[in-house]
Amino acid sequence: MTSSKGERAVKKSHLLSAVAACALLVGCSQDDTSAVSRTERDTAEAYVAALNARDADALARLGTPGYEDADKDAREIIAADGGRGLKIKSVRVSHDFGPDVASTHVTATDEQGTPFSTYIQMSRDKDVWVITLGEAKNFGKDGKTSASTESPG
Repeated sequence: MTSSKGERAVKKSHLLSAVAACALLVGCSQDDTSAVSRTERDTAEAYVAALNARDADALARLGTPGYEDADKDAREIIAADGGRGLKIKSVRVSHDFGPDVASTHVTATDEQGTPFSTYIQMSRDKDVWVITLGEAKNFGKDGKTSASTESPG
């Protein structure tokens, strides 16, 4: 059996609509290249990869852009735990302080089978999860002092 002209026209119309929708989606995704998203798990995996490679620069790039001393913190983390050949066993993420702050618990084993465990504190910067390294510029330089925790009297 062959299709009638009307059925072919409808099928062609649906095909053209599908092609147009795909083109629109591709166009939208190409326009939005400025914000690359990275999940908490992606960030934890990149953290472990940087540790394994002993790559302090890669680790520092996982931090919040513009923070001071992020590179120093990254070098200290690499010195303590880098180059162990870690294999991730689990990544557990909790959002106890809201949707834009995460505590990520990573468990792994190293090349010798020794267990490894760490918590990675993260926050969302636009659509990218970043790790806590360094501190914000001018942090604590406003001339104010913190409140006392001692009881009066």
